[in-house]
Amino acid sequence: MLENQGQITRRSFVIGTAGAAGLAGLAAVAPGIAAADPIGHGPISEPAAADVSAAALITFQKIDGTPVYYWRSNRGNTTLRNWQCTQEFYNALVAWIRDLRSLSSGYGSISYLVSAGFYVDKPGQHGAGTAMDLDHVRWSSGTTISPLDQQHASTNAQIRKRYLATEAVCRRRFRYVLDGWYNADHHDHIHSDFGGMPVRVLKDSESDTKFVQAMCNNFRNAGLAIDGVWGTRTESAFNAAKSALGVTGDPHTSSSVWQGMLSKIAQKGFANQNF
Repeated sequence: MLENQGQITRRSFVIGTAGAAGLAGLAAVAPGIAAADPIGHGPISEPAAADVSAAALITFQKIDGTPVYYWRSNRGNTTLRNWQCTQEFYNALVAWIRDLRSLSSGYGSISYLVSAGFYVDKPGQHGAGTAMDLDHVRWSSGTTISPLDQQHASTNAQIRKRYLATEAVCRRRFRYVLDGWYNADHHDHIHSDFGGMPVRVLKDSESDTKFVQAMCNNFRNAGLAIDGVWGTRTESAFNAAKSALGVTGDPHTSSSVWQGMLSKIAQKGFANQNF
């Protein structure tokens, strides 16, 4: 089966011991493509990367057993589709979906995902086979989150928290994550890629800063402008969030500390809780 071509290996998927309470520890950094960090310089989702040959790509229809559908031309379509990415990126996708299952376990199992694309014949991370555009997630309970429907801008606070929880899980495994707050190009999907690995939160990253500002506003009513500028108010709100979540260490330099904080944000978001 096509799924078997993308099986994760023992060598490339290591389950770490760090993480939030209740999570069985999935804090190891997913392997990534070494690349210059393009923070603050244009479309950070697309740092320069060599396109890959077809031989370097694996084909899959499911991620760790969960089907991935395509809705852009036929909303609600459940026909299995052949997606492609590198083996290394698929391994990170497996780590990601296992994180998502664990952190959102109150919703039941994940029934399916919807994506706008992985490998795409274009420059950058998509062309390198190391990017995912996430449109929609559905759980067995019937709960959904739909970046496709621009739910970062929902008038329902619970839905916005669920969107941020889903994004937090993406940020555990992928360095550049671009959401509906980042720019208009990402109003209808969450983009995740390997550029600039390893994962951490950087003050001079527009993407990271906007996520932090949206997180502080939606979980703590911080009243920040979501402008991507890490100023004194954002610094104060972020430190208050760290304290409220019981995070110790430096998430700006330590991947494990940042991943642990993201796990806690995700758990709060899926439970519709402030902190």
